[in-house]
Amino acid sequence: MKENQLQPTSKIYTTLMDLSFKSGSFDKAWALFKEMKEKNCAPSVFTYIELIKGLGKAGKVEGAYQIFCDMQAKGCRPDAVLMNNLINILGEAGKLDDVFKLFGQMETFGCPPNAVTYNIVIKALLKSNAPAFDATCWFEKMKEKGITLSSYTYSILIDGFCKARRLEKALLLLEEMDVSTLSSCLLYSLIDAHGKSKHYEAANELFQELKENCGSSSSRVYAVMIKHIGKSGHINEAVGLFDEMKRLRCTPDVFSYNALMLGMVKAGMVDEVYSFLRQMQEEGCNPDINSYNIILNGIGRAGGLKQAMDMLTRMKISVVKLDVVSYNMVLEALNRAGMFEEAAKVMKEMSEKGFKYDLITYSSILEAIRKVDEVKLSVK
Repeated sequence: MKENQLQPTSKIYTTLMDLSFKSGSFDKAWALFKEMKEKNCAPSVFTYIELIKGLGKAGKVEGAYQIFCDMQAKGCRPDAVLMNNLINILGEAGKLDDVFKLFGQMETFGCPPNAVTYNIVIKALLKSNAPAFDATCWFEKMKEKGITLSSYTYSILIDGFCKARRLEKALLLLEEMDVSTLSSCLLYSLIDAHGKSKHYEAANELFQELKENCGSSSSRVYAVMIKHIGKSGHINEAVGLFDEMKRLRCTPDVFSYNALMLGMVKAGMVDEVYSFLRQMQEEGCNPDINSYNIILNGIGRAGGLKQAMDMLTRMKISVVKLDVVSYNMVLEALNRAGMFEEAAKVMKEMSEKGFKYDLITYSSILEAIRKVDEVKLSVK
């Protein structure tokens, strides 16, 4: 275009900026915006939307807000899409005061808050661990304004309340919803919240209701059920659920395998866990670091120090990389067995590998020191 002395329009510049942001070329997108201004090609509200979105994705929150201020100075009025994008960026960054300020300005810009705006504000409140009452107030405001409540609105609130361990509030909202509209992620949160509260029967009732209404369930929902049933000590039921998944052609994922292995370890089935790990690999599911750590924990608690050290050695040369949890489990097992010199070697290796000691590491160290002191006192 430029060779033919044709001047790109605002729409073309905006499209190019959007493509640049999507490809990760932030500098290129910014250069295009500067070129627009140099060529006296006035940016439209759509240009500013793409620029604010791109800055937000790049983590440049202050930059996104400054662009918003600059566009107003240039006489460009924001629309609801731009305001929602900016409010979302500020909400993700935890800047609640700015979120409320912009929300209050929307009416003056001629773009009153819509369902998307309210959803963004509610999500920001829950993410910032604001009191549940605050999120509920915004939910009630939506009702007062006559704004349609979507399943997404309910999902945000229910998921937020589950994560905040406010299960009673989550269940009250659930009663207002049609279960068939619930997403797998939301059901996962609800069942997980029941499980963490040790309401295993309630978790199972919700799980069964899901299957009756939807005819099936996702591997993620199966995984959380298997995890909590296993934790409650009903390992045979957990194994039964895992087998049910396969019968219904709901392919188990790594979370499903890990959930069952966690229950098996809790039940003291360490040898069976080894076989299950092999089965997992044979069925084409690659173990992750959690898979190995679950087994490492089981071996250590069962007193299989040689097995634990052997597994640690195998993990060092495997595709899965060790983490601080792996080392801590071996440390706990060594300290429990009074093998303090070996524990010191493992700690040194941790440090050399660049792992920082966490609270569990220091707890193991202090426990080892306490045991050494006890031995010294008994000798005296």
